[in-house]
Amino acid sequence: MYSIMQIIKSRIRIALEKMAWLMPALGLTGCSLSPAIPVIGAYYPGWLFCLIIGVILTLISRRIILNRYPSLALASVIYTALFALYSMLVWLVFF
Repeated sequence: MYSIMQIIKSRIRIALEKMAWLMPALGLTGCSLSPAIPVIGAYYPGWLFCLIIGVILTLISRRIILNRYPSLALASVIYTALFALYSMLVWLVFF
């Protein structure tokens, strides 16, 4: 008689075997349209603009934070996190 664990393992194995034919197809997929922005006839990647906007928003936040808290501990960690947050939010909103 089979144990419950053996039955679960066999069901997982069967499910993986059914999905195995999809794995090569996943490697062949790509972007339908690249997120590029035309600026004066040249195409620039969207992530470049997200980084630039992230830097600008971080500098604005830095000015606000320094006015309220002049002696900020772990400033480099905070500004790096703000930069990443702003850049990723811009990417999510516009792309």
